[in-house]
Parts: sequence; C-alpha cells; structure tokens
Amino acid sequence: MAGERLTGSEKRALLLWVAAGIVGLFFAYKYFFQAFPEASVNFQISREEALSRAQKFVTGLGENVSGYKSSIIFDVDEDAKVYLERQVGLREANRLMSSELNIWYWDVRFFKPLQEEEFEARVSPAGQIVGYDHKIQEARAGANLERAAAQSVAENFISAKLGVNLRGWDALPDEANSKKKPNRTDWAFTWEKHGFRAKDAPYRLQVTVQGDRVGGSEEILKVPETWQRSYQRLRSTNDTLTLAFSVLYIALLVLAVWFGIKLTLQGQTRWRGAILLGLLVAALLFLQGLNDWPLWSASYDTRVSYSTFLAGKLGNALLFAVLSALTITIVLPGAEPLYRSCWPERLRLSKTFTLRGLRSKEFFSAAVVGLSLAAVHIGYVVGFYVVANWLGAWAPQEVNYQESVNTLFPWISAAAIGLLAATNEEFTFRLFAVPFFEKFTTSRWLAVIVPAFLWSFLHSNYPQEPAYIRGIEIGLIGMVAGLVMMRWGILATLIWHYTVDASLVGLFLLRSNSLYFKVSGVVVAAAAVAPLLFAGISYLARGGFEADEDLRNSATPRPDLDLAMAQPSSVSAAATRRYDALAPEMIAFLAVCLLAGALVSWRLKPESIGDYLKLSVNAKTVRTKADQILRGRGVDPSSFKCAVIFADIVDPFTNEFLLMTNKCREPSGRRAISAIASPKSTPSNSSRTVRSSRCNTKSRKTPPELH
Repeated sequence: MAGERLTGSEKRALLLWVAAGIVGLFFAYKYFFQAFPEASVNFQISREEALSRAQKFVTGLGENVSGYKSSIIFDVDEDAKVYLERQVGLREANRLMSSELNIWYWDVRFFKPLQEEEFEARVSPAGQIVGYDHKIQEARAGANLERAAAQSVAENFISAKLGVNLRGWDALPDEANSKKKPNRTDWAFTWEKHGFRAKDAPYRLQVTVQGDRVGGSEEILKVPETWQRSYQRLRSTNDTLTLAFSVLYIALLVLAVWFGIKLTLQGQTRWRGAILLGLLVAALLFLQGLNDWPLWSASYDTRVSYSTFLAGKLGNALLFAVLSALTITIVLPGAEPLYRSCWPERLRLSKTFTLRGLRSKEFFSAAVVGLSLAAVHIGYVVGFYVVANWLGAWAPQEVNYQESVNTLFPWISAAAIGLLAATNEEFTFRLFAVPFFEKFTTSRWLAVIVPAFLWSFLHSNYPQEPAYIRGIEIGLIGMVAGLVMMRWGILATLIWHYTVDASLVGLFLLRSNSLYFKVSGVVVAAAAVAPLLFAGISYLARGGFEADEDLRNSATPRPDLDLAMAQPSSVSAAATRRYDALAPEMIAFLAVCLLAGALVSWRLKPESIGDYLKLSVNAKTVRTKADQILRGRGVDPSSFKCAVIFADIVDPFTNEFLLMTNKCREPSGRRAISAIASPKSTPSNSSRTVRSSRCNTKSRKTPPELH
C-alpha cells in the first residue's frame, strides 16, 4: 500500500546533503595525511612473536620464567616523540624514529602474584631487545663489586646480549653511581650515542648492575628539562581551558537534572525510556571493559592478590559504565519535554526506534542527513587542519596502532565509544541545551552558539597549540549540528555523532591486514548505515513511508514548561503536635554525661605518632627565615613569589613497619616511632625552609626548634 513520499524540495535537500558528503569524503581521502601526519610503525614481528622473543631473551640470561604470568602492550615514549616532532620536523622525526631511535616498543612483563621479583623486556617493532628490567627484593644478597668490575659486567651485557657495538657510544663517567643495599652494591652506568644530537637532546643507553648481575637496561632520548617545562606550560593551558568549561558543563548538567525534577513533580516526564537507554549504554560500556581483559595484567600490582586485582578491575569497569550511563539517564527526562514543546512536528523519542518509526519519512531523512553530515564533518576537519597547520598550528601525529586490536572483539570499543558520545553529548548539548536557551533567551542564534562552544571547549585538553584551536574547530561544527537538529530532529545528530566517533576505530580496523579486523570494521560501519538501509528497503517494499501523524510530538499534550508549582485547591488542616520541653533534671543529667564523656576521652586519649611535635614558629617567621637564607646565598627573594606550606613528609610505610616490629600497634610502638623522629634523638632530621625553583617556601614537618 502506497504511503507518504518525499516532496520535490525534500528530495533536493537530501540530494544536496549527499553531494556535500561525497565532496567531504573525497577531500578527506585526498588530504587526510596532510592534515594529520601519521607515524607509520614498521611492524616486522607480531605481538605473539614479540612475547616469544622477550621470553627467550630473559631465559638466555639464566632466568626461569616458567610458571610466570605474562602481559604485553604496545607503548610509546610520548615525550621523546613529541620533542622530535616539534624540534626537528615531522619528516626528520619519522626518519629517526624508524631507523635510529627506539621510541616505540612492545612492553612484555613476566610476573607472579604476590611475588616481588618480576621481569620486563622491551621489544622493538623490528624484533630487537631495546630494554630490560629485573625487579628483585631490596635485601637480596649479591656481590659488592668495585666500579671497574661492575662496568665490565655492564659492557659485556651490552655487547653479548643486546648486540650493541660500544664503539659508537661514549661512556659518561660522571653519570656512573652506586647505591649500597643491605646485602649488595648496585651500580648504574650511562653511555651516549657518539655524534648524535636531535636538536639539544642526546640519545643514551643506561645499564644497572645488581651485585654481579645485570638488573636492567634502557635506551632513552634525553629531552632537555627546559623543553619539558615549556611543554608542560602548553599542556597546563589545555587543561585549564578544559577545567573551566567542565565547571560550566557540570552547571548545565545540574540545571538539566533540576529541570527534570521540576517537570517530574508536575507529571510531565517519562523516565522509563531514559532508564532503559541508560541500561543499554551501561551494558555496552561494561562489555567494553571486559573486552580489555587481555590488557589488564600490564597494570597489575604484585603486592595485592590477583583475585583482588581482578575484582577491582571488574568493579571499576562496572562503576564507569554505571556513572557514564547516569549522565544520559538523568538528562533525558528534562530534555524530552523541551524537545516536545519546541518541535511538535518531530517524531516522539519513544516512537523513533519502533517499527513504524523506522518506516517513517522523518527517520529516512534524518538518517540521510546524519550520515551525510558525518562525511561533511570528516572533510571539514581535514580542511580545517590543512589551513591551521599552514598558519602554524600544531598537533602531535598519531601512531598507526591501537590497543583495541588486541581485544577479543575490537568492534565493541568503537560501538561503545560512539554510543556513549552520541547519547551523552547530544542529549545534553543539543536535545536539552538548544531548546532551553531558545526558550529562556528568546534568541535562536544564542541557542545554537552557546551550547556549541560549551561543548567544543570541553575537548581542549588535547595536546594542541594554540590551546583554543580544538574549541574553535568543534564549536563551528557544533553550530551546524544545532541547526540540523532544529530542521531534521535529534535523530540526525545522533547518527552523525555516532558515525564520526565510531569511525575513529572502525577506519583503523578496515585498514589493517587482518581479515578478522576488516570484518570488525565492517560491523562498526554497518551499525551506522543499518538505520538508513532498513528505512530505504522498507520504502521500496511498501512503495512509500509509514504515516506518522500519531507518532509525532504533537500527538501528545504539549507540556507546560511553567515551572511554578500548581497550588492544591484545598488544603487540609495538618495535625499539630505539641512540643514538650525537657525537664530541668533531664538537662542536668545530659550535661553531666557530656562532661564525663569529655573527661574520659581526654584521659584515655591514645598516644599517637608525632605527639613530640610542638610548633614554635608560624608561617610569617618561616618566610623571614627563608628570605634570610636566600639573601645569604646572594639571591634576592623579592624577585620570587612566595608560598609557605606545612609539609608532612612522614612515610606511612615506614611507620607501619616500625609498628609491626614493636608488638603490632601497642602504645610502645607509637612511642618508639615518636622517639626515633624526635629532634633529641635524630638531629639529622632537622627541618629546613626551602624556596624552590617553583617559587614555594616549604616548612617541613620536623622539629620546629631547628628552623
């Protein structure tokens, strides 16, 4: 039976969207890597081969890792990578990282639960061992070698085990140091690659010797501290912008919840759909957490039991899923009545994904516009950063690898990220914020612009320069999304947002060489295209769209958005209850009990660690003393900003050890710790006031008499 059809103007509008999407995809395909240079890692070995080589290397050192659990993740020295990109340029940085420097590697770990000893090996994408670490007990017995003998052990390891020719490296005698352990002496030695400098950064090889055995080795690019500080300032600007707009986001979230509660009290909200959607999102996010199971062991702390660790991981995954889903559930009841009131001609949210809703003309149009907008968005972002890079903007290049490929079902990550981002952000910044600002400011432009930039600057913590560039990029597309929602409904922006976010993982899977990954990428893409395919096939089979007059917002009573609570027509007389004051005898009895309790608490107060501490100076005196010290060393304190804090440098693990060795928490144990820390017994623990390079003056929590 023939149903509704697209009008001529609707067809032209959709065709224009499709054409714009095709142009966007073509532009993105042609200029993507010019806008977003990619550090292409040449993987010559697989993840499984890297694990095998690490195990063979550790075994070759005479160690036995049979019975050990293992974990493997791909890691990058991010500081070194960013330094090279910014200081020597992308082309030279990629050349160095692919041929001369080991910046990225497989990090393989062998461990046993509740055992301190463990092994770690780093394997380059080419299959070479580029790092090693053997963690042992502090008190393990070993040799006490002299410097020359220990250095010989290190050099033999470098040549025989790492296969490095030391003729191309210069030893740094001043960097050599020893550390006396209870039953052995450990040494550390450093070599520097001869004639190499990446701007001001040398490349170093460090080896540690534990007793007479090698305990670790590491290759690092020694990034200058001045550059690290400047980069931290850049990142702090990114984080500050994000923090400022996070406060505004929380305020908007609270406003949405308050609005929803008010409307709920008036009986104008529907919670069932919000709860069901929240449960769906929570379930998918929890599955994503479980899907990361192969990566969990990399962060396991051997001081806790493995079962406790797994329980904690499961709990964290569940907590993240529930809290994330709540940000959707609590916003929707306040947003849906606003949407219903402002756009009565749109499909009701509760009917959108019903069978009839899927067959409607609005659903088909929204799916076409949403997918086309996603394609336009990708092309827009590429064009934006082509121009931004030409003007001097900067962003670190991506690495052509994602840990999601090491999970059982890589598509789950894409689906979960896409669904969470689409529902959480579209419901908050489009479904709620746009009609809310339009209603209470009476300005359509403010309703589009304000939510767009509130949303966009939440993404400012990406490492980009200038810090505001991400906010501008996303804010502009956010304005387009607001206009699209006004014209084609919230479904169009939901499909757009899901498609863009899911494609970040999906495209990577499609580009891989694995058939399974390609199939996973197709699953991600199919989830985005499925609504349009269903609506299109239904249209062809039925010869038209489903009539949707009874599915629209106008088919239900228009919500009253006047938040003034209706007064009841009649007020029943509330039963009164007489208050009887306490009798004087009872007041006297309670006062005696209070005094007796205070006296008992004072007399029975347990002895605590630090009772010896008696402060005899205040912050002002400490600052004066610090100024005198600086002047005595030829430094003008007036050129610094000053902050005086009272710092607690007590080590809780040391205290716990002392308590356990003094009859497990008896008063004598606490008394012994106080005696050890007392200035009368340990003059070396005297405190000092410090004006640090960060312009802080600190008063240490140690005997103030020695300030």
